[in-house]
Amino acid sequence: KMAAARQHSKLQLAVLQLYRDVLRFARTHPPETQSKIASHARAEFSKPLPRTNVMRIEYLLGRGRRQLNILKMGGTQGVHIGTKQMT
Repeated sequence: KMAAARQHSKLQLAVLQLYRDVLRFARTHPPETQSKIASHARAEFSKPLPRTNVMRIEYLLGRGRRQLNILKMGGTQGVHIGTKQMT
């Protein structure tokens, strides 16, 4: 028997959608920039975070969406996140 596919919560689906959106955005840039954006996204999305900390996840999800929207507007030279500069 095959196990039934696990259903994701709405919050999990929103996080996955943001990750896909970031990777799609990366593909609109030159290869060097694509890899920088993708590796930064991978690092941010793989940081350990308790699944029960819904408020923190929602906060980070909103923050990620805002950052992506700023990048999509264009005219930015790079994004400074923490101690790293992403160009």
